[in-house]
Amino acid sequence: MVVMLLFTTLTATAITMSVSSNGTAQSSNAAQTAYELAQAGVNRAEAMMNASGVNASSPTLLGCTANGSASTTPCTPITGTASGGSYSFSGMYSGGTWTISSTGAVANPNGGGVANVTRNVTATVTVTGGGQGNNISVWNYLYSTAPQGTGCEVDISGNNVVVDVPVYVTGDLCISGQNAAINENTANGGQKVDVRVQGKVVISGNNAHIGSATTPITSGYAGQGCTSTIGGATHTCTTADHWYVSTTDSPLTATPPTTNYPGMYTSASPGPNHQCDSTLTPAPNLATSQPHAFDSDTTMNGTNATFNLTPASDYNCVTSNGTLSWNHTTHILTVNGTVFFDGNLTTTDASAMYHGVATFYVNGEFLLNGNDASLRAGCPSSPAAPTHQCAFGNTSSEWDPNKDLILVVTDKANGTSIDMTGQNVQFQGGLMCTPTSTADMSGNNVVVEGGIICGKYSWGNNPVVYPLPTITNLPPNAPVPPNATASISPPTYSN
Repeated sequence: MVVMLLFTTLTATAITMSVSSNGTAQSSNAAQTAYELAQAGVNRAEAMMNASGVNASSPTLLGCTANGSASTTPCTPITGTASGGSYSFSGMYSGGTWTISSTGAVANPNGGGVANVTRNVTATVTVTGGGQGNNISVWNYLYSTAPQGTGCEVDISGNNVVVDVPVYVTGDLCISGQNAAINENTANGGQKVDVRVQGKVVISGNNAHIGSATTPITSGYAGQGCTSTIGGATHTCTTADHWYVSTTDSPLTATPPTTNYPGMYTSASPGPNHQCDSTLTPAPNLATSQPHAFDSDTTMNGTNATFNLTPASDYNCVTSNGTLSWNHTTHILTVNGTVFFDGNLTTTDASAMYHGVATFYVNGEFLLNGNDASLRAGCPSSPAAPTHQCAFGNTSSEWDPNKDLILVVTDKANGTSIDMTGQNVQFQGGLMCTPTSTADMSGNNVVVEGGIICGKYSWGNNPVVYPLPTITNLPPNAPVPPNATASISPPTYSN
């Protein structure tokens, strides 16, 4: 009896130890699988950064919202399944570095309603070369995206036109106006001037020139050479052509920014699908005073009535991700985020100044065709309260586009897309239209400071394009070229 009892006890103990060991092994295997799934989430995040046509530095790419060029909360985790379980991750971007938080989960092998086995990992990934930091450079140019045709894609035809900014022309550049010039003016923060023309350079206006004998521009490139008439024989550009360039550039092909209008129509906030939040918006609420400010139907068709950013009355619009508010007494337009207008957009106030960073998607024209219409950044820069419109051409102590910047991105396939035909029109910010449309700056005394990307350009008399401030940060969802040259580092795990 004693021997049988001993053997029974030993057998029970062995069974118990076997079951316990098996449970421990299953738990260990589950934990390892969960860890591998968490790593799978990080790997998927890297794949999203490396995807063709993706801006790897877009702060909203990995599920979080944006604050300027950086990510901010709240985040909506991106989920997926893999062999044995699931993963969930999100990523915060700032200054070229992604911080990715990922969780892997598998069913608990003990069953019985016990919580899943989970493991969390944190990894950092750096983005160099491509992305916003590299491709942002196109926003520092006056950039003509129209392909070479039978005439001048850019003709600086007005009298006394002064362009003090870097210029990139995909087709032909003509300077036919009297005293029209592309000069370099680096005083007060202006950039060095680089002129790159893939087609021909035609300088025919009386006293027209690029650079000068005493102050040549920093660099230049004329892909097909110079000529005095658009159909004339070309030759290597020299000072005899009024081409004064310190250094001849190597050929370079720029890539126009890409846009996603259907995506922005859906996600822009404020916008057609994200109206003003009544719990966040102080009176007067734009949704009440102008219920169709962003769209009059549920289709992206560009048929909405023209919206005036700066009317003779106040409005407010706040969402969880953006702001668009106007005070007509102080002349301050407060902006933040991505805003979509399914129709034309205009501004009429002569003293308007904006504060904040925002990208305006305009499914129509941007109109500054009234006399004295003005939209300039407010100074001092954010977050200080603005007291005056920033001075032109003085970015060393006035306008800082990395703190206050509006990009107006228009989508009109043909004809005039940016209309600055009013007299004494003034604008500080970035402007973009399609390669088949025109930026019409033919109003007298037009003044612009900021990057311009469009198909063709037309000019009036006495316009000034001021030396551009160097832009290193863009507003949320700003168009940038495809991310073909970005270098994504392997993940470095810290947890």
